[in-house]
Amino acid sequence: MRTSKIEALKRTIDWINEYIANNQNSKLPSTKDILSKIHPLEVKAMDNSPIDSNPWLAGFSDADSNFSINIHKRSNRNSTRVQLYYRLEIKQTYPRLDSEGVQVSFFPIMSKVACYLGSNVLSRSRIRGEKQYYSFIIMAHNQISLNKINEYFQLFPLLSSKYLDYKAWAYVLQLQRSNSRTTAYLEEAINIRKDFNASRTTYNWDHLKNCYLTK
Repeated sequence: MRTSKIEALKRTIDWINEYIANNQNSKLPSTKDILSKIHPLEVKAMDNSPIDSNPWLAGFSDADSNFSINIHKRSNRNSTRVQLYYRLEIKQTYPRLDSEGVQVSFFPIMSKVACYLGSNVLSRSRIRGEKQYYSFIIMAHNQISLNKINEYFQLFPLLSSKYLDYKAWAYVLQLQRSNSRTTAYLEEAINIRKDFNASRTTYNWDHLKNCYLTK
């Protein structure tokens, strides 16, 4: 784990280990037999390895990111523009205080992801009802950051249906690379958007058959 959520994992592991210790001499033969085959779990330190060294960002993105294909008319030209985005958003602070009673921010890990992508961390606030919410956002929109995202997800594929949106998004990125004129792929991009993100109606889970989790 790379975030403060590791404390929740630690509490879970501590509970499991305590349960094993307290019940390994249970009077119930079945319980005693099962627990005799389970070893205490080890609490690992927080992961500080490079972002592209494992699929952590893929899991994070499955939960809190989205891919966008924006198509709009240019205001000062008689032409249409296709823009691609990858967006990652998370609340600014972890809901539980740390061991010293301090509110822990998600800025350090978001900053690390942004640095990897060559992007920036943006701050956002919004009001819903009587509550105000604060979040950090990373937007990948230039060629360097888009290529970085594409390379990462080729190495560590997404596992949810968001994988299908990524593949459609990556295909449009490929079309952009191959064509200097938007008109060459505009109709294809428009058609792709009809079955994309919230408007998606077709699903295929073949990407899970040979994913890295099964190897």
